[in-house]
Amino acid sequence: MFNATEIVQFLMDFAPRSQPLGLRYFAAFEIDAEQVGQLVQQGWLRRLSDDAYLLRGDQPGIDGTIAYLRSHIPDLHVGGRTALEWHRMVHHLSFRERVDLWGDGCVSLPIWAVERLACSYYSHTLFDARMDQNYGLKPLAWRHVQVMVSVPERAILEYVSVSLELALIEGVRNLIGSLRNIRLNVLQTLVDHCPRRDVVWGLKFLAEDAGLNWAPRLRA
Repeated sequence: MFNATEIVQFLMDFAPRSQPLGLRYFAAFEIDAEQVGQLVQQGWLRRLSDDAYLLRGDQPGIDGTIAYLRSHIPDLHVGGRTALEWHRMVHHLSFRERVDLWGDGCVSLPIWAVERLACSYYSHTLFDARMDQNYGLKPLAWRHVQVMVSVPERAILEYVSVSLELALIEGVRNLIGSLRNIRLNVLQTLVDHCPRRDVVWGLKFLAEDAGLNWAPRLRA
């Protein structure tokens, strides 16, 4: 069993920075919950919530927070407008970055994570069970390797699915008008597995109205 000094040195050398650590992370290195509690009491670790800890002086980063949440929420990924911004396909206009997260099932996000990400979480089913739920998800080379991000074709369907209210349509129209480099084969696969026909028809109508060359060829 490691003593406190050895554990602290190990964490300082090898623990990921800006990414909260759960008890499963410590258990993988034979560090039990009692030892973790002692490190909190000694001030070496800071407890964020029931199963989230950071080294003293560290702060949760955006990517590190999402990577932590992904270990607790099935199929969690960055989607919608945030994914389009991360792909640099649309401009980021907000003073503070807001993150759109998608996952499987209703969950209660820790308060510290909501405050750090200023996030929205969506759990409604957009694609049928015949499609691999990881289709159209991949990490970005310039972001955290454990953070999955929707490809633009999936992201635009996610964005439209939560933005069909009349008050938001103009913003959706402007965003869709900038998406000229869409891969039709990828979008078509996603559309074929999307039971939300209002989303599919809404995307097709707005894309055709914007004069995008892929829109007439999209089978809705």
